[in-house]
Amino acid sequence: MNMHSLQMNIQKELWEYKRIFVWLPVILASLIVLIPVLNYLLGDGLPINWQQQLNRISQQQDNMLFSQIVFGFISALFAPFMIVAFIVQLYYFTACFFDERRDLSIVFWRSLPVPDSQTVGVKLLVGAIILPAIFMLAATMVLLLFVLVALIACTVLSVSQNIDIWGIWLSGEWISNFLITWSSLLPLSLWLLPVYAWLMLASIYAKKAPFLLAILPVTILVIVEAIIVEYFNLASPYFTVMLVNYFDFSNAITGQYTSISAMPINAIMSKVTVGTFVLGGSFIYATYWLRVNRGQ
Repeated sequence: MNMHSLQMNIQKELWEYKRIFVWLPVILASLIVLIPVLNYLLGDGLPINWQQQLNRISQQQDNMLFSQIVFGFISALFAPFMIVAFIVQLYYFTACFFDERRDLSIVFWRSLPVPDSQTVGVKLLVGAIILPAIFMLAATMVLLLFVLVALIACTVLSVSQNIDIWGIWLSGEWISNFLITWSSLLPLSLWLLPVYAWLMLASIYAKKAPFLLAILPVTILVIVEAIIVEYFNLASPYFTVMLVNYFDFSNAITGQYTSISAMPINAIMSKVTVGTFVLGGSFIYATYWLRVNRGQ
């Protein structure tokens, strides 16, 4: 594979969707930073006695608890970025092929010496990995800013109030908890591979309203199956139960894990099976086939 061609293809995708790939994470990060600042300035200041709280934390020296608190803080900070990233992913995958045909830019891009397999692969890579990674990078910048402010505040308080809290800070396992959060990117992409591939198939096949085309067959199948189950008095619908179980983590998170930080990744990976790759691969191949044989 020509690495220069691959790089240019990725840059092309980032350039076409610059507003949602660059400016949206920046705007979201700015809001996350400004909201607590405005809340403090417009409110009554700090509502609790931080000296007493820091004294209590330093005296307890509960390293495991503080590590879990750090992981919870990092996860809560990354959560809004990942939610918005997923919404953007839904838009990108349903628009990536459809927009090219709508504005006729496909005529220009297909004139370049880029194989269709690379085009499909790059769009999948950009939407599944690079897009959420950009949002996670924005969340990382916000996290570093918050940690820097917290370190400065704790330094001032430890000097002025004579509170020793550096031991508990070092026990927070900040780096490992941060890396665990980032390591969830690949499991999430593998778990959602059939969804991404299905949306790409709808994008390349639809003549209009690709998102509607993506959800309509699933909705019709669920309704028809429910009618059949009710009419023939069957035990339970197969497709609906399978679909619900695939997105249900109530059973996956109840297992015994060595740490709370390992729970999300293990829960997600429990959903990734051979069927996940078979179904996702089938949709990707169908997308590639349509790209080659229909000239889209």
